Amino acid sequence: MRILLTIAWRNVRQHKVKTAIIGLIMIIGIMVLVVGNSFMDTAAKGIERYYIKNYTGHLMITGKTRGNLTLFGFQDLTAMEQPVPRIPEYAEIVEFANSLQYVAVVNPQVSATAIVSRGEKTLGATQLFGIIPEQYQAMFPDNVEILEGGFWRPGEQGVLLNKAVAEILEEQVGFTFRPGDKLLFTSVSTHTGMRIREVEITGLFRFKQSNVQLDMVSLMDISNVRALAGMVVGSADPAQLSSEEQRFLGEIDEESIFGSLDSLFAEVSVEEPETEDDFWFSLLEGTEAAQAAAQEDTGAWQYLLVRLIDEKYLKQAEQDFAQFFADKGIAAQTRDWRQGAGALAELSYGIKSVFNTIVLIIAVVAVIIIMNTLVISVTERMSEIGTMRAIGAQKSFVRRMIVLETMLLSGISGLVGVAAGALVLLVLNRIGLQATNVFLEIIYGGPELRPELSWPAVLLSLVVIAAVGAMSSAYPTAIVMKTSPRKAMESSR
Repeated sequence: MRILLTIAWRNVRQHKVKTAIIGLIMIIGIMVLVVGNSFMDTAAKGIERYYIKNYTGHLMITGKTRGNLTLFGFQDLTAMEQPVPRIPEYAEIVEFANSLQYVAVVNPQVSATAIVSRGEKTLGATQLFGIIPEQYQAMFPDNVEILEGGFWRPGEQGVLLNKAVAEILEEQVGFTFRPGDKLLFTSVSTHTGMRIREVEITGLFRFKQSNVQLDMVSLMDISNVRALAGMVVGSADPAQLSSEEQRFLGEIDEESIFGSLDSLFAEVSVEEPETEDDFWFSLLEGTEAAQAAAQEDTGAWQYLLVRLIDEKYLKQAEQDFAQFFADKGIAAQTRDWRQGAGALAELSYGIKSVFNTIVLIIAVVAVIIIMNTLVISVTERMSEIGTMRAIGAQKSFVRRMIVLETMLLSGISGLVGVAAGALVLLVLNRIGLQATNVFLEIIYGGPELRPELSWPAVLLSLVVIAAVGAMSSAYPTAIVMKTSPRKAMESSR
């Protein structure tokens, strides 16, 4: 082995021009591979943190359904065929989720798309997340910045309008929206028909970490979003009548309308026994526990977002929920954060796949170039190789020599390429890459990217360069093995 290494190293040093050409090709290829994959790995981690931390959580629980269901509804052709399902046995699922030690917090939501209008003028559209403010802020405490006003209070209704949406609407009407203004929200669906709600703006906000999708999202009380989504309303507030409506109703004598029907009914007095729940609630009445119980909304929900204390529990959580659903016969399922985030997250990973395909094509081209260069190099050394075989060198010895020579060159070039890639990444990390357009913001997973060296990318690069070296040496070796020693020696004449 020592003799082979000595000969291989001598050949690498002796043919300086060819060694430099092959080495440079390999160095550039490995540098591109390291920088590119580290770039995409950093972006992928940033996208993951971005979505999980800001609006998807680690898991999304929904009713069992087919199709590409996201937090924004179905994003495929099934959107026209089926409505977003409700979560069955919601209270039981929440209880189970809260019993898992690795679950940090859960947050229920309902989603609807609505056309926004004021008076008779249509202004635009917005995506609505129906939420309970306290639970939403508990799960995503760092991403909502209140600019004016605030969330609606418990028992009230309202919409927290996204500033980006407000600016689009303001261009249509020519004035600035403020808390207290009212807007009409209209949803249209083949499943639920047309639904209209007038909702007061309680505040303006922006997402600190946003994207094209989030810029169109406003937050609304759950009752109104349920109504727009065509769902059962969990609670209904008494109607507030104007003075004119009250005067109109005051002129109507209810006795004159319904009094004649009294003879049809006999007065029945039923004394219902106090249930155990009523007894305990009466003891808690006025306490914080009673208020929390009264505010718990177990009505219809489309999504239950789950954030874990650590991402390492993700697979376990998926398995535990799947087993729970199977044991209880609940028609529900979990989806990961990528499915919940929708098209932009999938686009980011799709871009990574395209990049890897481009790298693969570059690698194939590099193999061809390196192979041709090695063939020329081996052909020029044919007499030397023929002499070695004539004095007793076995085919296996010659084959190992050529392969080892190629692998030695590949190894040195690979290490230099990795070092060059690491240096480029260090510079880019210090500078920071700003997203100058929406497309780059999607790729970066935010407004800025500071790429870091990815060790999986380094390992992949070394594996690729080893494979390139092995493949590149195959053809030249085959040529040598097919040439007889006598003919090889005569080739130098």
